Amino acid sequence: MQNDLSMLDSIARSAAQYGPFLFAVLFTLVVTRTAHKYYQESNTRQQPPATEEEKATYRSYFTTSIWVGIALTLVSIGWWIYVQMQGTNVYQIAINGLQPDETVSSNYYAMTKPEPTIPGAVTLTDYLFMIVQNAPFKVGDKFEIYYFKIPPRPASGTPGDQTAGVGIAPIPLQVQYSGNPSDTYQVTQNGGTVTLTTVAASPANTGNLFSVHGVTALGTNFASIVTPPQRTER
Repeated sequence: MQNDLSMLDSIARSAAQYGPFLFAVLFTLVVTRTAHKYYQESNTRQQPPATEEEKATYRSYFTTSIWVGIALTLVSIGWWIYVQMQGTNVYQIAINGLQPDETVSSNYYAMTKPEPTIPGAVTLTDYLFMIVQNAPFKVGDKFEIYYFKIPPRPASGTPGDQTAGVGIAPIPLQVQYSGNPSDTYQVTQNGGTVTLTTVAASPANTGNLFSVHGVTALGTNFASIVTPPQRTER
């Protein structure tokens, strides 16, 4: 029984992955071959010999299964073309201007990019996230990103030194899909509350965020994704 369930689970997963292709192949291997077997048997059977009406019936089954198999193959090819034209859906998120003691993390593909700075100034870091899925994004979809504030490290030998190594609790932040291919945010703090604030749209913030190299590292081929223009100091 366990083996049967495992086989059914494997077939179900394959059907979800390959769709009409798998059905077309199974139809050809099972239905068409079975119809051919019955037709061939009716032509070669001697005891008792098949009547012409019986042969015509099996011939009709066999011919019909061939045409249905061809139709399913054409449907599966059309489905494949449709899926390829739809492409993979990509949503890009940028969280800009994090201090050296701040960081963000998520389950999505991420890259960091230091901002241009003047000599001697604190280097701020932009965090870039790419969310890739097969189904289209819907306005209102929410994605979770975790914010960490790293406490200052006490000097060695001071009473506070014994707190080193204590875990830092993440603060969950939610990004809501707005319908744009990419959105840019900044972390704002009001008292003890940490939130994400949308950065005003500008040409520097509305383009693609990831470089071709970054996409290649993800294992996805998006030739249209280019390196964003550098932000200028105000």
